[in-house]
Amino acid sequence: MQVLPRDIFKSIIKEIFNLPVWIKQIIYLELKQEFESSEIKRYFSAITRDNCFQLYIPKLTYTGRKEIEKKAGKHSEEIYNILEGAFQELSIVEIAISNNWNLHECSKYFLEAMDNDLVAKPTSPALRGTALYMAGRIRLGEYFVKINKINMEQLDEALRNQKYIEDSIGDKPGLADILIDLGFLTKEDTEGILFLKKDCKKYFKPAITEENKFFTGAETGK
Repeated sequence: MQVLPRDIFKSIIKEIFNLPVWIKQIIYLELKQEFESSEIKRYFSAITRDNCFQLYIPKLTYTGRKEIEKKAGKHSEEIYNILEGAFQELSIVEIAISNNWNLHECSKYFLEAMDNDLVAKPTSPALRGTALYMAGRIRLGEYFVKINKINMEQLDEALRNQKYIEDSIGDKPGLADILIDLGFLTKEDTEGILFLKKDCKKYFKPAITEENKFFTGAETGK
């Protein structure tokens, strides 16, 4: 893990909060326009600190604590970086930024650590489901089953409808559209998580000047 301020994300937020009101007002208006022009507004309004995966702080298991103490080299560097972040009580977003990972990569390494019983499984279905979906381990329908929005019978019905349409007209509609048409989900349910999935492979790389000030940039690759 790079040597960066422990609370790097909080430092970035603090820099934003310290901006003059006449600048913060423009940032607010721009974000408000972006969110209110799409269906993600309801998705974001439903997110709390407790069910937002990016703010989740991984918890080391007994095995994980022993591994971080011994550092026997049994795991990849990325896994040890996850353990170090958990040891420092960093959130997922802080771990990702500190390691120059995107959300997809951080989710993948977090799940690998969880698979090896090095970090505990989140108790929240929303946290577990988001991690699995961002890492690419499950698809959209499975995600909604994981977070208890739909059941397996409804997912199976949606998949049958999707296949029927594909076989009938040769065009495969998105599963989100099928779930909405069947009345199992609303557009608001699907738009937000699809938006997050679309952006989860983008990188956020803060740079630190000699004065220890941040400036930011979003990239689609390293």
